[in-house]
Amino acid sequence: MNDPFHVVMKQTKLPISLLQEKGKQKRVHVTDTESFDYTFGKKALRKKPKLNANSIEDLVTDVQEREDKYEPNKDRDLEKEEIERFENPNPLFKAGQSHRVWGELYKVIDSSDVIVQVVDARDPQGTRCKHVEQFLKKEKPHKHLVCVINKVDLVPTWVTRKWISELSKEMPTVAFHASIQNSFGKGALINLLRQFAKLHKEKQQISVGFIGYPNVGKSSLVNTLRKKKVCKTAPLAGETKVWQYVMLMRRIYLIDCPGVVYPQGDTQTDIILKGVVRVENVKDPENHIQGVLDKVKAEHLEKTYGISDWKDIEDFLQMIAFKQGRLLRGGEPDLTAVAKQVLNDFQRAKLPYFVPPPGCEERAKTEYNEAPINELEEDEDEQAGDDETEDGETEENEEEKESAEGGENDDDNLTDIDSTCSGLTDLSGVSDLAEDLEQIEEEEERVRKEEEEEKKQKKMQKTTKRGRGKRAGKKNEARKRMGKTIVEAAGNNKSSSENVVDFTNKKAAKKNNMWKKKLEKKRKNTGKMADASVACEDLKFFERRLTEVISYMGPTCTRWRALTVALLVVSLLTAISAYDWIQDPDLSSLPIMQTLHAHPFFSISLPISLLCVFIFGIHRRVVAPAIVARRCREALGYFSLSCDDNGKLFVSTL
Repeated sequence: MNDPFHVVMKQTKLPISLLQEKGKQKRVHVTDTESFDYTFGKKALRKKPKLNANSIEDLVTDVQEREDKYEPNKDRDLEKEEIERFENPNPLFKAGQSHRVWGELYKVIDSSDVIVQVVDARDPQGTRCKHVEQFLKKEKPHKHLVCVINKVDLVPTWVTRKWISELSKEMPTVAFHASIQNSFGKGALINLLRQFAKLHKEKQQISVGFIGYPNVGKSSLVNTLRKKKVCKTAPLAGETKVWQYVMLMRRIYLIDCPGVVYPQGDTQTDIILKGVVRVENVKDPENHIQGVLDKVKAEHLEKTYGISDWKDIEDFLQMIAFKQGRLLRGGEPDLTAVAKQVLNDFQRAKLPYFVPPPGCEERAKTEYNEAPINELEEDEDEQAGDDETEDGETEENEEEKESAEGGENDDDNLTDIDSTCSGLTDLSGVSDLAEDLEQIEEEEERVRKEEEEEKKQKKMQKTTKRGRGKRAGKKNEARKRMGKTIVEAAGNNKSSSENVVDFTNKKAAKKNNMWKKKLEKKRKNTGKMADASVACEDLKFFERRLTEVISYMGPTCTRWRALTVALLVVSLLTAISAYDWIQDPDLSSLPIMQTLHAHPFFSISLPISLLCVFIFGIHRRVVAPAIVARRCREALGYFSLSCDDNGKLFVSTL
């Protein structure tokens, strides 16, 4: 037997050969599809492969250049023979990098139409979130990105000017000094946000999210725009834990975000000096003082701490400790406390320094001491608002008015000064001048009011129709055909003559009149309500009468309480005397009656206490219920109780 499966089952009669793929059996005709000349010849359509070197000489040159640039320390694929020892990373320096903080950041980005990146004027490039900028350009290109240089009062004016011109090439940039009383750049930023609100006319309001490094002044910036403390602030990193939603105007809302740090390869000293980490949590602060000495000039340190001519870091800290009296036992200087003080002074801008703009390193050495922007100079809108308050009202009264109005600030009450923002002008016909914005807003407000008036008039003219079954709309259609109003049609419904005989069956009409039946039901309910009101008055009188009776019984209850107290006292004395009688040693040798003669107090108090208990029990069981029943009968003598067929209780007065 050639086929072993023939014993188990029969071969099928179906054409199984048709199910075999012919493509696997036939050869591929590549040359028939594309010839060699068509693919690699002069008329070839294929692109040339990208080669770094077209000849051997170019290849040798390229290899030599890459060999010169090669650094073994950065080669991850290099196998090292020595044992690598990895240091446990300190979680303190991972501040601003947790999943919770990044989750808050992405919530703010998703909820915002305009994203304001706040940077420190002392180091704008070091406090930029370039990772977030790249994410917005790649994933959210429809969202607007603005840069705000905060703390411009800590650097010279020319430095601020240079950084604005440098950063304005990439995004709109505004200089700002956050202060509720004396601010700078508030008008420019608000005008910029109003321009974005003009761009998004299709939205009822826009949201502006503030992001950036910790301790760059995001919450202070929001408080400055609102001109009152709406966000919690502190000169420490990590004060804002979650995002906060604040209203600036009717169409502009602000979102405060926690500080976010993207790992960029900064050292621990750089992280501390940027204000990302709180100094009190640093275990070895003296190891990071060298960064302060490198950034701050010696003359500023001498002026701040009153010392001079130090040799190294330890000598610098010891001189400050002896100067301020920070000593341990035995007169040893407290270097840790002094180092924390120096780092705190650096973070809180008590030690002046700044990173010079690109190409201005030499100028920074000569013009370091130039005065910064005058922080006492207020914006024009704030001066006008403070000088021209109506009826001499104070700022507190103005804040009370704001809270009474629901916190909706008018655009004109915030700022009216010119915008100093470069990089965003002539947006959809909207200028960045506050005067032009006011005119446009007035025109839009007038058009909006006219549209609302037209809608109200149309709504008043429109007649509403109520469905009435099969007759729905028939009367309205007849009135429209006649061209009459509702009043005219109702006036013409009267009979033309009083002598007309009416042949309608009034009883049948009355029986089928549903409106009349409903009216009768309402009247019945009204009668029931009147009866219920009378019953309620009787019940109130009954309640007052019963209260009087109970109050009358109060003195009697008080006397019986006094009797009860006396009974308890007698019982206590009886128990004490009984204890003395039981402890008597003659009780076992003498008869009981003789021992009672020896204890006269016990022999007297025992029958008295038994008599009091008997009298009290008789009163509680017999006398007191009779008194209560008699008083209740007197109280209820003015009322009569009855029940109806449904079992409801009615109370009435006699």
